[in-house]
Amino acid sequence: METIRPFKPPIHLRHPFVQTVLASLMRQNTPDHPMDKAASPVVIDAGKGVRLLGHYSKSPQNKALLVLIHGWEGSMDSNYIQRTSRRFYDKGISIFRLNLRDHGNTHHLNPEPFNGSLIRETYEAIRKVAKEFGHKLPVYLGGFSMGGNFTIRVAREHSRNKQSIPNLKHCIAVSPPLHPKSATEMMDSKLILGKYFLDKWRQSLAKKNVHFPDLHPYTNIMEGKTVMEMTDRIVASSAEFKDSDDYFNSYTLGPKDFEKLKVDLTIVTSADDPIIRPDEFKEIPKSSKLKIFIQKYGGHNGFYENLKGDCWYFRVFDKVIFE
Repeated sequence: METIRPFKPPIHLRHPFVQTVLASLMRQNTPDHPMDKAASPVVIDAGKGVRLLGHYSKSPQNKALLVLIHGWEGSMDSNYIQRTSRRFYDKGISIFRLNLRDHGNTHHLNPEPFNGSLIRETYEAIRKVAKEFGHKLPVYLGGFSMGGNFTIRVAREHSRNKQSIPNLKHCIAVSPPLHPKSATEMMDSKLILGKYFLDKWRQSLAKKNVHFPDLHPYTNIMEGKTVMEMTDRIVASSAEFKDSDDYFNSYTLGPKDFEKLKVDLTIVTSADDPIIRPDEFKEIPKSSKLKIFIQKYGGHNGFYENLKGDCWYFRVFDKVIFE
């Protein structure tokens, strides 16, 4: 994997805002792709009454299974998930796109709202997906943004858990926030980016309020002026966490989370990511199971090499899956 050339986009694509916007908003040119036609919905029992929804697309070649996790307030239909899954479906890889709780119009499936600490249900869902759809196949896991944070924690839990994920060969985390409080603060400091996520979260909580209006004071929570303020309000409405710091610490990743890995883990990030500080990755101890690619450019979830939709991180997935 050391032979992958560094990401050097053309000048007109170098700005981190351009890369970040392309990742979210550059739509697909073929709405009737074979991957989408082959997709079938699967509701997964993730334990303790939790249900998560995903779509499974079995490739005719069925060479391997790639499970993909979107970022916060994204979904299995997010541009970056669609673009990645279609590309590898075309290469003979079966795809499972997993929705995290309350993402992708699944707000009716579970009473309590999504939060970043929910690794147990996510891990159990991926374990069951691998067991059912990855039988006798190599299984790969890819996650983007918060999905990348979950991917790293899945690799950690797989390495510690007696109930490991069957046939899991490699985990790839693209633009993962290691310190979610810092990412939230940086998000709020960016006018357009902060408003984008604030509006999307409000829309999500409004849907939650329709289905479970008595569990949390969603109307009051949605009056928060920033993502951080809304976080403070929703944390205060539950007894699960002492305060917002306690909540953020529940999915903050430090050096100990990377110790004794039993599955290969690759992290892809950029020095110009608008919501993630590159210095966070210097805290991670070296490991034979871990590779970190910090590129000069790329924005958040971007890494677009051109406007055709070719992404530099595809090269990393190619190396992991096919070599």
